[in-house]
Amino acid sequence: MRELALRYTAQRVDRQLESYMQSHGIDGPWPTGEKILVCISASPFSTQLIRIAKRMAERVHGEWFAVHVETLHRFPISEAEKDSMVKNFRLAEELGAEIIGLTGNNVVEEILELARKRNVSQIIIGKPEQTRFWEIIHGSIVDKVIRHSQGISIHVIPGCQQKAEFSHHNTVSESREIDRKTKLRTLSLVFPYIASSLMVISMTLGITLISTFLGPVNISLLYLLPVLLSAARWGTSPAIFTAVMGMLTFDLFFLSPIFSITVADLRYFISFAIFILVGLITGTLSFRLKKQVTYSRQRENNISALYALSRDIAAVDNLDAVLECIVSNVSDTLDGQVMVLIPNEKAHLVLRKESGRNNFYHDNELVVATWVYEIGQKAGKGTKTFSAAAALYLPLSTEQGTHGVLGICFNETVAQFDAERIRLLEAFTKLAAMAINRVKLADQARESLAMVESERLRTALFNSLSHDLRTPLSSIIGAVTGLLEDKNVVYSPDVQNELLQTILQGAERMNRFVSNLLDMARLESGMLKLNKEWCDLQDIIGVSINRLGVSLNRRPIDIDIQDELPLVQADGILIEQVFINLLDNAIKYSEKGSRISVSIKQQVERLEIVVANRGQSIPETDLSKVFDKFYRLNSPLQVSGTGLGLAICKGLIEAHGGDIWADNNKLGGVTITFTLPLTDQFIGKVPAMHEGE
Repeated sequence: MRELALRYTAQRVDRQLESYMQSHGIDGPWPTGEKILVCISASPFSTQLIRIAKRMAERVHGEWFAVHVETLHRFPISEAEKDSMVKNFRLAEELGAEIIGLTGNNVVEEILELARKRNVSQIIIGKPEQTRFWEIIHGSIVDKVIRHSQGISIHVIPGCQQKAEFSHHNTVSESREIDRKTKLRTLSLVFPYIASSLMVISMTLGITLISTFLGPVNISLLYLLPVLLSAARWGTSPAIFTAVMGMLTFDLFFLSPIFSITVADLRYFISFAIFILVGLITGTLSFRLKKQVTYSRQRENNISALYALSRDIAAVDNLDAVLECIVSNVSDTLDGQVMVLIPNEKAHLVLRKESGRNNFYHDNELVVATWVYEIGQKAGKGTKTFSAAAALYLPLSTEQGTHGVLGICFNETVAQFDAERIRLLEAFTKLAAMAINRVKLADQARESLAMVESERLRTALFNSLSHDLRTPLSSIIGAVTGLLEDKNVVYSPDVQNELLQTILQGAERMNRFVSNLLDMARLESGMLKLNKEWCDLQDIIGVSINRLGVSLNRRPIDIDIQDELPLVQADGILIEQVFINLLDNAIKYSEKGSRISVSIKQQVERLEIVVANRGQSIPETDLSKVFDKFYRLNSPLQVSGTGLGLAICKGLIEAHGGDIWADNNKLGGVTITFTLPLTDQFIGKVPAMHEGE
């Protein structure tokens, strides 16, 4: 445990040091912990380097990286080299290395820059068996790495007959396939030289017709045109070939002695050297530019595919939609049959999405996918684990765990398991895993929010029950107890009437409270149906005022109803409940003895009803909340109630096809306005109210 704790601490300090070095522009390495970098290539000798790096990393308990630098002058590589490169990458990954692929013109610079960036302390590099003459011409990568290492330990492992070993690993069938492809490519390889020869011949014939008007200098410059065209179109070797042909043709036909390779003026040798240099330089630059364009185009396509997937999955929050985006993007980009398997409630993998109809998925493939899900490592075709499987399976893993498995079966026409495609596929799986994890976290957040909201509403309901039921019950019990216990006492008619009024008010208050709860329950369940009939709002107002009874005593009410008011088709009992709730709300949130106003007038095809009081105004930020369930305005007045009255009004009015809103009036207080349509447009069930309405 002590060793694990120290190792974890060292890794954390090392990561913090890397961040500090990068943020402050400090060049590495700083010897805080051992990090080993091994340089690998397509050569089978790289397997020996990988195993040596693994043993060194275990000995010093440090991290290690397997790095491959892909140079543009070696791009693209052959199929045999691609297969060998994939095997080397796979071996390094299985042994615990971090795989890093780099691209550049200078191998040494790329390796050392990465080593300093990752604070590497030791580099393992193989020394190929090249002749001294070859190293003088091309330079030695090993010598350059040692010369510019600056504080990094370099371990040079000598190679042994790499070319022979590489050839030995090729099977007979692979050799035959290579020979067949070589024969097919022969014509394409010869064509640039034939075309270059034809250009030089055409140029010679054209110059011969006008040679009397041109001097030797102009003729030599004209012969540069085929060289430049050949370099731009086909590369270095055809350009040099064209330069040599142009030089010989110029010497044979336009320099004395004619039809002889002998050159009378030795200064023309300078022109000949320039011919060769122009062909070499322009051809090399053209070749590098083409390779850079090709490689950049591949990288651009990969980045575009990843961006398209990230953009598509970011726009949806449904799991099925996310899986559909993943399957379609991966299938279109990598040209294969793709499927995604997600665990069900019993933690068993089930097929959730697939691209088209696959013909490879069966019980044996499910076994492979289940192993990948449980272990968290890729397996299937192209790997050493379950290599007989028809598809390659990768885990969709994040820090929170494995969320599923992505399987892909490449089409036969596609080069299946080259390193670039595997890296792109792994990038796809990481994006897919993060998207699935995001959807799951969003669902959990919504469930948590719903639970919090439910708990809040339950608490508010219990608080309301404890106050709005116990208070009138206490009044009723006290009044009844007084009448029953003191039988010998003869109460005066006024006292008896007061006690009975107390009982009546308490009973009516409890009745309104229970009615509000039942109305809200029916509204939210969608079971409340409208019983529409022609109603006179003037009669409904009168009934509502009578039902409030004592509550409206000593309250002046101004009623302004437009003359010849048309009838409205509505559920009279429900509209009466709306008026009672609005008047009760106006009484609660206004001073005693203040005036309450009610007005009704016609507005085109609607009736507009206004109920206003004089008292405390509502903050502007809370005007939209007064119709929320259990919302209670902070008021210095002693206000009772559950906060359901206005929420019920909103539900009932909207069920009739009307609108309701609240405003602060200019004289102080609140004005609540609602409208009812004059035409029968909304018949049927009342829609269920959503939370927050």
